[in-house]
Amino acid sequence: MINIKSYYQMTALEKWTEDLYKRLNLNQPSQISIAYIAERLNIWVHYLDVRSKSIEASAGMYSMFIDNRLPASLQRLEFLHELCHLLRHGNNHTLMPEHFTRAQEDESERFILYAAMPYSMISRMTLPEQREEAITYLAAEFQVPSELALQRIDQIQRRVFQGQLLAVMGRNEERLTHIQ
Repeated sequence: MINIKSYYQMTALEKWTEDLYKRLNLNQPSQISIAYIAERLNIWVHYLDVRSKSIEASAGMYSMFIDNRLPASLQRLEFLHELCHLLRHGNNHTLMPEHFTRAQEDESERFILYAAMPYSMISRMTLPEQREEAITYLAAEFQVPSELALQRIDQIQRRVFQGQLLAVMGRNEERLTHIQ
């Protein structure tokens, strides 16, 4: 794998997630748990036979309902999805136009990638050189499905490549300025 630290640029949502984890003193993959995060953010989590959802009862008082029919690993991903809604989207979705609701769902899905496998933690790891081994390694370390680890590896590689392109373009532009 390429040296991901050299050219990687975080998105605004990813930076926000990293800042949240810093405030929560969350810096190990084992801490990315429902219990750890819920305790620090004062979220009451209830496991019920319902689709997962979250509500803010009053300012700063959160409740989350997690589908107890799901395996524990998927419950954690549902928790992260709902966490994004709680912290970034407020409470009332019923009066919103569909495209806003869709945008919030898309953001919550991206948040899962950043929250389940934070860049700050990945960048401290020594990832295997082989892509398949790196995916297996991330999936095991962060206790996520291989498909999610694959998505994150692909995303990081795209961002590194984009950073490399921007750096090369910047150097070429600089050279052109010196020639003129």
